[in-house]
Amino acid sequence: MNELERVLLVGVNSNQYSSDQEFIYTMEELENLAVSCELEVKDVVTQNLSQIVAATYIGSGKLIEIKQYVLSDEIDTVVFNDELTPTQLRNIQEEIPCKVIDRTTLILDIFARRAKTKEAILQVEIAQLRYLLPRLSSLHDDFSRQEGRIGSRGPGEKKIELSRRRIESQIDFLNKKLKEIAEKRKIQRSLRKRNKIPVVALVGYTNAGKSTVLNSLIGYSKNEEEKLVFSHNMLFATLETTTRKIILENNKRFLVTDTVGFVSKLPHHLIKAFRSTLEEVIEADLILHVIDSSNSNHTKQEQVTNQVLTELGVKDTPVVKVYNKIDQAENDIVSSEGIHISAKKNINIDSLISLLETHLFEHYRKINMLIPYTEGQVFNVLKEQATLIDYSYEDNGIKVYVEADEQLLGKYNDFVI
Repeated sequence: MNELERVLLVGVNSNQYSSDQEFIYTMEELENLAVSCELEVKDVVTQNLSQIVAATYIGSGKLIEIKQYVLSDEIDTVVFNDELTPTQLRNIQEEIPCKVIDRTTLILDIFARRAKTKEAILQVEIAQLRYLLPRLSSLHDDFSRQEGRIGSRGPGEKKIELSRRRIESQIDFLNKKLKEIAEKRKIQRSLRKRNKIPVVALVGYTNAGKSTVLNSLIGYSKNEEEKLVFSHNMLFATLETTTRKIILENNKRFLVTDTVGFVSKLPHHLIKAFRSTLEEVIEADLILHVIDSSNSNHTKQEQVTNQVLTELGVKDTPVVKVYNKIDQAENDIVSSEGIHISAKKNINIDSLISLLETHLFEHYRKINMLIPYTEGQVFNVLKEQATLIDYSYEDNGIKVYVEADEQLLGKYNDFVI
């Protein structure tokens, strides 16, 4: 069994935090990220400063303290709680005799581990390369060991400049591949719009339970062909956008899309790389903002999700807050908005379904029809695709009271009475 990499976590409690509690939470989250990367956290070092030191992130005295800690406790890696600038990274590496990484590197590593589809793998690699570009002078020794994957060295050029050009070329190549996939996704969205199937997007902080919410909705669906999605109590369990069709007992149908979870200080490179996937959120008819009500920092997590939605350009799409995991919440969340559920325990999922119906199908109309017996196939279509509220067999045909969308009803205007 291989020994885990021994790491030391370092953070600065600066004016970027509204409270000490917020800083403590980000450090706890950093530890969770490290554990997700299969690292062994040996200790945590923090410093209170009005602002982060531009040259070394932390003060010179604290840097010496970390150096001594690394030497005495055989630390393999020091992990910083913020994204280090190229200058900070270079200066810290000159003082600390071990590997130095930052929060962004951890998040990128987790995404690389979780990525399974071609699209997710492309997105993560683009983000990693964008992060690497301005740090080549600091990371060149590590990069040179991977250089064969990008290209071999040409004669008469500086090594770092050659690496930079190869990375830029690789980013362009990967972006072209990603654009091809994005175009296919765009076509799929166009087909959905043409078919007028409403789309619901699940968004929220990582590990809020979005995939479990999707699985609970699938459990209410008549569509037996739809498979459950992977759901696990771990950070970033879902990277791939997954869409499932839900068909209710009343034949109302809609699509639900599960998206990648967010986290505080989510790297800009990742948001940019995953933008094509997150466009599913922008195009949705309704957004369900899933919130982990059992987490004491759920308010901050809500704010992070809202910030990302704003960055994506989500403005007019209605958003409903879904407070999940109420079975695990120690204190009741007092909120006049949203809905409180437990997707895992199937609590209040019927209320969530009713809420979805209210938002998605408010444009549906109820009308009376008389369908001649010679047009029996029309009655069969309505049974399969509409909600038959009532029907009776009359002398001259089948009298139905039906609820459906304008597109379906428009096909059978001749039978309206």
